Amino acid sequence: ADVYFLPQRPYCTIGSLKDQLLYPSLEQNDTTVNPGDHMARKAHILRHTLTDDDLLDILDMVNLGDIAVRVGNGDPSKGLQAVMDWSNILSLGEQQRLAFGRLLVNQPKLMILDEDQCWS
Repeated sequence: ADVYFLPQRPYCTIGSLKDQLLYPSLEQNDTTVNPGDHMARKAHILRHTLTDDDLLDILDMVNLGDIAVRVGNGDPSKGLQAVMDWSNILSLGEQQRLAFGRLLVNQPKLMILDEDQCWS
């Protein structure tokens, strides 16, 4: 996405922790055309260019590395695959940090913050 809006209360999908980081790329098509004239989904591209270690590093950057360890019963890679209702698992502050991690994953050109004092 070229423009990314960070609301005060971020949206969390029901899915894996990995899905949370890739969101909203799960629903958007990339304009890159693959050989054979098929559109590539951005999530597909991100899943193949970012390793689990890259995503765990991003979680560490936003101080959420312990979440992957906790939900993965000590194994952060399993934690990335854990499917949960994250809006009920994570505190609002954790959801905001997760949303910032999405910025690091999706790398938009423009970011708009809703009530930026909540991000400081």
